[in-house]
Amino acid sequence: MVTSKRILIGLTLLLTTGCIQPSTDGKINYNTQTNKPLTFHTNEHSFIHSLKDSSTLEERNSYLDEFLLKSDMQCANYLNKPLQKPIESHKNDSLYVSIADTVSTIFGLNYITNTAKAVFLDKETKNRTEERNAYANALSPEMRKGVEIGRARFAKELQKRKALPLEKYTINQLKSDTLKYDKQCNLEYGLIEINRALKDMQHQINTEVVVKKEPKLTLDPKTIKAKVEQATQEVEAKKIEVKKTEEERVEIKKEAKMPTSKMNI
Repeated sequence: MVTSKRILIGLTLLLTTGCIQPSTDGKINYNTQTNKPLTFHTNEHSFIHSLKDSSTLEERNSYLDEFLLKSDMQCANYLNKPLQKPIESHKNDSLYVSIADTVSTIFGLNYITNTAKAVFLDKETKNRTEERNAYANALSPEMRKGVEIGRARFAKELQKRKALPLEKYTINQLKSDTLKYDKQCNLEYGLIEINRALKDMQHQINTEVVVKKEPKLTLDPKTIKAKVEQATQEVEAKKIEVKKTEEERVEIKKEAKMPTSKMNI
């Protein structure tokens, strides 16, 4: 009963956090606004071009081109560092549960949803950090690719703004955009992109829409499904191992007490 309540609360959080919302045109919108401090910041020490309040349009655009190029290289190096302990947050928990739930719905694997809910929504689950790591490690390549996809989409928008005059795209606006770009070098945004790919596939299945494939970076839902299934099986196997170890420990204690009992008789 307690677990059911926790699951209900977790799903409510998913719906109210605004991580994944259907837009009016039927596409999926993702609210990526957070108040978290930056964990990645582009190092401009070796930049050839600089950005000043007095920069000309040409200087602004040259700086933007250099920023995007070097920020992408630095972000890739940053994300290629060994995966640290996953950050526990309501938003991340909701994203993982949403991924598992959508995989379950698309591929008909209900047990995946149930296991993910136990890991991310049941606060009393033992070995929770190890179980969370199973999902994070399984999906880390897709998360990194998701970050790359999201930043590439934003970079396209920034490139379009180069055509705008300084009055319409000011130096301060560019500074603000570079901070947003840095902010997206975060594995949480990778989880958002995984959700986006799965929700897009689910939307296509539900509406029977055939979408023309474009030569662009994509996340394969079938690969995501295999990774989530792998993590789920790893978690379930660990549960069986823990249970077996506990049963063996109890049996050893019983056997150790038997000689003493006979002597007392």
